[in-house]
Amino acid sequence: MMRFKKVLLITPPVKTELGPVRPNIGLGYLAQVLLENDISYDVLDMLLGYTFDDLKSKIDEFRPDLVGVNLFSNKYKIAYKTIEDIKKNFPSIKVAVGGPHVSCLRSKVLLDCPSIDYGVVLEGEDALLELCKGEKLKGIGNLIYRENGEIVENNIRKFVQDLDSIPIPRYENFEIDKYINEKSLISSRGCPYDCTYCAVKVVSGKEVRLRSPKNVIDEVEHWYEQGYRQFSLQDDNFNLNKERVYSICDEIEGRGFKNIFFRCAGARADRLDRDVLERMRQVGFKTIAIGVEVGNDKMLKIIKKGEKFEDIDRSVKNACDLGFDVYLNFLAGVPYETVSDIQDSIDFALKYPVFYAEWSNIIPYPGTELYDWLSEKGYLLKEADEYLNDNSTTSDVPVFETPELSFKMRKKILLLLKKIRRKVLRRGIMRRLEQRGVPRGIRHGIAYMASLDLFMKFLFQNKIRRLADSIRFSLYMKKKA
Repeated sequence: MMRFKKVLLITPPVKTELGPVRPNIGLGYLAQVLLENDISYDVLDMLLGYTFDDLKSKIDEFRPDLVGVNLFSNKYKIAYKTIEDIKKNFPSIKVAVGGPHVSCLRSKVLLDCPSIDYGVVLEGEDALLELCKGEKLKGIGNLIYRENGEIVENNIRKFVQDLDSIPIPRYENFEIDKYINEKSLISSRGCPYDCTYCAVKVVSGKEVRLRSPKNVIDEVEHWYEQGYRQFSLQDDNFNLNKERVYSICDEIEGRGFKNIFFRCAGARADRLDRDVLERMRQVGFKTIAIGVEVGNDKMLKIIKKGEKFEDIDRSVKNACDLGFDVYLNFLAGVPYETVSDIQDSIDFALKYPVFYAEWSNIIPYPGTELYDWLSEKGYLLKEADEYLNDNSTTSDVPVFETPELSFKMRKKILLLLKKIRRKVLRRGIMRRLEQRGVPRGIRHGIAYMASLDLFMKFLFQNKIRRLADSIRFSLYMKKKA
């Protein structure tokens, strides 16, 4: 007997600096599973500017018996307030939550927000489907629920091994025209590495599972036929398996796509040799983001990255030489890092003609080795409940200090790194404009304006971003021709 027949999926109004650039991929998968099992669903992304009154109207119109909420840690109290307001206005509707925040904190989420009825950790497709179909609660792996006033946390189910068996998101009922002109997809799940700071293994697991190259490019082809030409691979380690990267490139080439290009949002340097990069460029990869994290071998060993800096240096150089727009991701102030070590990362960011470099303010997530170490040493400056809500990786307020870097010094470094980020971006924009023949004085002015934080916030409004992406895509295709 069905427990829930109509599900409303929502993203709460937790705004970020970049805004709702893309529809949430996780909700896309959940929606498709519901659709293909004849369970009615609708979607409301409150990041698109919708108020709680809009949500109430959606609930009144759609009349769901379950509301599913996607939770991230940053500003999670806003999400909790939204859930509490749903319960106040619609007490008979059940609320289920999933996402990274729930996978990190587990039962504590239901303890902190009594209005939540169910939590789903890690992979949610099967758990949500079984919940809706009326399976006994105690037998649903990955589920957290309430029973007789107690919170029950079920066993973790085995990860889905055949990712091709999960239906590809089609985003029906999503307002996809309100997002940027780019389709994002994930071709793998899990990460096998032991980086001390990273929560990916907490929320996705260490066991790596891969979609087949055909399945990945079937998704690309679906959206290509809908008119999309820009695609972003959002994997944490897209190039973990080099042979699979070659196979994906072969699939792209074999489909005969025209005027198409790809971004790689997560690449591991030690598996990114020149041959792989050349093949990716041949089939339309234009942008690649490489996780550098720190500036020397000493720090790579401390954070357990499992790489050598010479491999990172070589990969970044090769990517620049081959004409990629290269994005570098760093961390700011990991344990044992000194001012000199951070200067090494700055020097490296300025060494090659990369387009962008970003230093993240480190957020110690519960379940990571970093969090346990900082807690044991007493270096946290705030409780996790406070900083998970108030701080993000883009903020300039440190949440811990170490003997090597005090709070005051960390604050100063974070502000300096924002200036370096702007400097790298200005140089990247200058090079791009120079390649297109823009006069020197004009490109200086454009580069300066475009690197300002205020301009970046303006640019990342979706309507502006869609226009800018269309212009940039046209210029890229003109240059390619």
